[in-house]
Amino acid sequence: MGTPNYNSEYLEAVKTQVEINETLQVQIEEDRNTVTYHSRVNDKSDGKLIIAWPTHAGMRLLAHRDQILAFSFVRDSIPHLFSGMIDDMNPEGLPQLTIIQSSAITRIQRRQNYRIKCMIPVEVTGIVRDTRNDVDVPLNFRTTTSDLSAGGLAIRLPKPIPENSLLEIKLVLPDDGEVIRIPCQVAYSDSPVENQMMYRTGLRFLAISEAERARIVRYGYRIQLKGLHP
Repeated sequence: MGTPNYNSEYLEAVKTQVEINETLQVQIEEDRNTVTYHSRVNDKSDGKLIIAWPTHAGMRLLAHRDQILAFSFVRDSIPHLFSGMIDDMNPEGLPQLTIIQSSAITRIQRRQNYRIKCMIPVEVTGIVRDTRNDVDVPLNFRTTTSDLSAGGLAIRLPKPIPENSLLEIKLVLPDDGEVIRIPCQVAYSDSPVENQMMYRTGLRFLAISEAERARIVRYGYRIQLKGLHP
């Protein structure tokens, strides 16, 4: 499986500020695979943030001065993200960190479906019409997605599939959940200029449960957060 890539078009810089009492999620900038710590903005002073020492399950973040941390918070149901450097630490009494913001605040744009660049295993089956020979041809192959959203996905195939063809996919998300089976309709199938041998094919989900859609959305959200900081 390939490593999912973050698509930066879903971020935009915003003119906003982190407010006192804002709830923060915190990760170590150098290793975004670490656990997520939780914190809150206690105060602001000279442009710096004074935050509660980030904790996870009662355990404090192992912090040091000049360490860069990745922060996220939610405002109006939209995730906002930024990075900051630890300028000072106060482990006594009310444990706090003083943070100098080191990047602009960005937010994930509010769209109906986020399209995430990723390579996820998928199996495609169905019956398609061979218009040249006027016969129905069974289709059964395995490939990977080139992008994914809550409303559909795109794959690359060695031959075109007629638009509006009805297919079924089995999608394997890397979240330890069951395989997702979804009936789909071909939205388009075209050959990119840079690769005349492969056809980029878009599939539109026809029926998907709320639980399955939620799994896709959560996966896409995690990928976007991981890809925020290059």
